[in-house]
Amino acid sequence: PDVVKPNAEELAQAVGRPLATVGDAVKAAEEVRELGAGAVLASLGADGQLLVTASGTYFASAPVATVRSNVGAGDASLAGFLAAGGEGPTALAAAVAHGAAAVQLPGSVMPAPGDLDPAAVTVTDAVPLDRPLTEPAP
Repeated sequence: PDVVKPNAEELAQAVGRPLATVGDAVKAAEEVRELGAGAVLASLGADGQLLVTASGTYFASAPVATVRSNVGAGDASLAGFLAAGGEGPTALAAAVAHGAAAVQLPGSVMPAPGDLDPAAVTVTDAVPLDRPLTEPAP
């Protein structure tokens, strides 16, 4: 596939081991790429998201005041990523903006443009590899 969008638990299952740090998630995403995925857009819950591609590895996050529901947040994130071109740090920023907006809405409500706060998203290629995941994947 051109892109896969696992959450941390799914990424851990794909490689058959737990993920305790952002670096563990990066290594797992690289292994998924070696299996044939063009890009891995990994949701790490409250810790942010990773994008691992042939052209680079990026980490992004955004503050979320209140999580109301995470149902559909991964779908919203993927939609934002694809709507922004589906590659690179700009698309990752859109993915995080969509995912952060989605978790602040009730149930499985998808965010509308007015719900997004793209200025709140931070994207970097200086991935915090040693940062522990607050929601470690089993």
